[in-house]
Amino acid sequence: MQSAESLRKKIEMAERSNYRSEAPSDTATIKISDDANSDEILVFTSMCNVYKVQKKEVTDKLQALQKIELEQGERPIYLTGNKRYKGFLIVAFENGKIGKISMESFQTEYARKKLKNAFNDESRLIFIELIEHDIDLVAMSSIKKIVLFNTSLINAVGSRTTKGVQAMKPKDGSTMIKVKRLENTGLADPEYYRRSDALNAVGFYLKAGDEV
Repeated sequence: MQSAESLRKKIEMAERSNYRSEAPSDTATIKISDDANSDEILVFTSMCNVYKVQKKEVTDKLQALQKIELEQGERPIYLTGNKRYKGFLIVAFENGKIGKISMESFQTEYARKKLKNAFNDESRLIFIELIEHDIDLVAMSSIKKIVLFNTSLINAVGSRTTKGVQAMKPKDGSTMIKVKRLENTGLADPEYYRRSDALNAVGFYLKAGDEV
């Protein structure tokens, strides 16, 4: 298990970076979401597991991480409250696919502390976040193509291991390298990149001065 000091540094790093993580599967930074109004804390890891920690057992997020027994080489990548299992878990992968998993699929009859297969492992995870309502997301490919879309275009599913739908179409061997909330980007004219009718788009080249 990682030392308390190591975990503390990772949390501090995440907080300084506005709770963001560019590449959840590989990064040392833990992406942290608001866990207010929840009775459990969920810890998603690099090995596609999710650990459940009763909130009454801890006083802060650091203690939640210390409560779990990670496998060899496993790292926490996303920590959130369960919001009483309402809403959806958005997962985005390097192959351009994005899944929208109903949080009800993480609810169990008994107080299990660990669930395997929390998300699909066929392609590298690059974004994970719990949402209560649909939001605008911005995706960027390795060839600097950008697509802006709303998560309402993605149907929610009950399967935690969904492969997702093709949000960004590969071109000339490109991969999807970033997905961010619109408000966390620096796009002068976001609607220029909007795909309001359908997904599976190559996207538009990033304009000079814009940042994702």
